[in-house]
Order: sequence, then structure tokens, then C-alpha cells
Amino acid sequence: MNFVFVSPNFPHTYWNFCDRLRRRGVNVLGIGDAPYDQLDQGLKNALTEYYRVDNMEDYSQMFRAVAWFSFKYGKIDWIESNNEYWLSQDARLREDFHVTTGVDTAGIRNFQSKAAMKPFYAKAGVPSARQVKVPVGVDDVAALSAFIGKVGYPVIVKPEIGVGAAATYKLSSDGELSKFLSDRPEVPYVMEEFVRGDIYSYDAIIDSEGNPLFESSAHFPPSIMDIVENKLDLVYYVLDKVPDQLRERGRATVK
Repeated sequence: MNFVFVSPNFPHTYWNFCDRLRRRGVNVLGIGDAPYDQLDQGLKNALTEYYRVDNMEDYSQMFRAVAWFSFKYGKIDWIESNNEYWLSQDARLREDFHVTTGVDTAGIRNFQSKAAMKPFYAKAGVPSARQVKVPVGVDDVAALSAFIGKVGYPVIVKPEIGVGAAATYKLSSDGELSKFLSDRPEVPYVMEEFVRGDIYSYDAIIDSEGNPLFESSAHFPPSIMDIVENKLDLVYYVLDKVPDQLRERGRATVK
């Protein structure tokens, strides 16, 4: 089995995935931008070969790396990074090399799009913040004003696809709305009602049939948005037990 592991050295602990794959007889082929001599010895021992690229954002370089492995070792069975940042690129590589063991580009959108994920929460019976899409390149103030009329100020605007509260804003007036519409990047945005509360995550390792093998929950005392906006320190802790309601709703969403 040929397993292409993208960015096996970052985050640092990911070398353990490569190590366990190697112990099970898998041919582990790494692609990353770090020089080979900077890789930990444990990772070096786990990799059959490492292909260094100058820029992992450059798809042509990533394509050539996978093509080299395919030429040298035969059909590629898996392409994964386990890193949210590379999900779309992983899916594109899988499609280009006819690797069917992972999620395709259309499926990845369900995980990344803040609009596409809403129907899954609704189907699972999980309440979520009301949302409307912000038209791209069009200042449709009337539609947005109608939404704000329902939920009231403040509202949150954020890229439809993105992580870490990047380019995310809280708008508290018509003036701030107008400024956002005139200055925002030309990428798809969504607007959501502002909800006050504590942030808890539901995290799980899921088997091939959708059953949780391991579950945990983290609490973020200051939200990621507050951390970004107010330049606070990142603080979170893992609970010793997943709250019952969170566990039930997490499992329902996964299903």
C-alpha cells in the first residue's frame, strides 16, 4: 500500500501517524517544504521517501511530487495530510490521481463551507445561528438589512470558507455594514446572528461506519474571535468528560 502523507513534519506530532503506518507495513511517502535534514529522526525512519517542494501552495509542485511517487512506486492508495489547511488540495490531488479512498472536492466543501454545513445541523436537530449569504461583488443592502431586521445588531460577517476567525468582523450599526461592504475582500461571505455563550468543541475519531471510537471536548474561555480582535492569549482546556447534550448532538451531526 502506497500512502502519500502531506506535511508529515507539521504539526510536530504528526510523525506518529507515519510511524504507525510504517509499523503496519505501509509504504509511507512524505511531501513537505522542510529540508530533509531538519526532519526528526523518528519521521525519517518512518518514511520510505521524502519529496521536498519549495512551496506547498504551488499545486504544480505538489502534482509533480505525487507523479514522481506514482512513477516510482506504482498506484497511490491514499493521499492525506490530516491538516485542515490542506483539505482542498488533498482532495484535488486524489481526484487527479484517481485515488478513491478519501473525500472528493464536493465532499470537502461540506466540511469547509459555513453555509453548506447548516443543513446537516438542521437534519441532526442541532440549533445553530441564523445565517444569510452575502452577495459577491454586489452591495445588496436591502437583503442584508432585512436579515438584520430579523436578528438585530450586532451581526457577524465572515468568509464562507476559512478558519481561525480570519477576516471576521462584528458589525453593530448600518455605518459599519456600509464600510464592510465597501472594503471587504472579493470572496464569498456569510452573515450570522450574534450569539452570546461559551464555546465548547466536540472532537472525535470516527470509524468507517460513523461510530465514535474516541470523543473529547475543549472549552475556549475567550472565543477565537475575541482572541484575534483583542489580541488576547490563546487559552483552552480539555474537559475530563464530554457533556451529555454535546455528545448527543455531536454524534447526531456526524451521522
